[in-house]
Amino acid sequence: MAVQFHIVYLSPNGSTGKVAKAFAEQFAGADASVTLWNLAAEADIQSLFRQLETGGKVCLLIGSPVYRDLAIPPVMSLIDQLPPCGGGWAVPFVTYGRACSGVALWQMAGALEAKGYPIAGAAKIVALHSMMWTAEQPEGEGHPDAADLEQVCRLATHLMRCLDADTCKPLSLETLDYQPEERAREFKAKIDKPWAIVPKTVDGDACTECGTCATECPVGAIDLNPQPVFGDTCFDCFTCIRTCPESAISPAMPLEKIAVKIRERVQAINEQPLTEIFSAGL
Repeated sequence: MAVQFHIVYLSPNGSTGKVAKAFAEQFAGADASVTLWNLAAEADIQSLFRQLETGGKVCLLIGSPVYRDLAIPPVMSLIDQLPPCGGGWAVPFVTYGRACSGVALWQMAGALEAKGYPIAGAAKIVALHSMMWTAEQPEGEGHPDAADLEQVCRLATHLMRCLDADTCKPLSLETLDYQPEERAREFKAKIDKPWAIVPKTVDGDACTECGTCATECPVGAIDLNPQPVFGDTCFDCFTCIRTCPESAISPAMPLEKIAVKIRERVQAINEQPLTEIFSAGL
């Protein structure tokens, strides 16, 4: 029986989507069966769930950007809703803006294992930092590049080979717990804490009530009343700030100061390697 690959992702800044499509193209190029599900495009996730419930040889790849050292809440919510595994495998993958990949892979893999999905592989891929679009020489500029995506394709090829031959071995959670112990403990402590939203202000004079922010929000967290009101599902992707044609939405901390803090964190943590793939036997 041929392996069915299902790729699910959320990509506010485009980087996670780029990686998801690289996986899909590599699978499709080898004539493997593959579907692509963008959570921001109102994907029929119930249809995906029905396909997962049919069992068979299935590999579910789930992609998230890393925010605050964790996978973003909409992706973790999706994992929580997954039907119990019917014999398939899972592969978490993340993109991060050079500062730190955190414990997102470990977090996602643990939640997938709790649903019964053994982990066939994982990947962290460096990317342009999503909050530095106004900065000169932003962290992660130019990434994911050809070398990063070559690693993604290498993992995809390995997955096809080992899953088709039934030789795939589960990847241990310990392998994905690669941050230094003290740092990992700090990051993991965030998992059970509420996701505190960065306060945002709307310039009432500049706002034209055009609705661009609400349309572009990947999780529908903005209502117009008649100007933007930010709901609880906001996870601070800053898409609303980036796409507002009037620059009428501002975070509590100016983007210039955010950029300074990001650069300081890049230097302090200096994560290496920037892009890495994981799979038992690879």
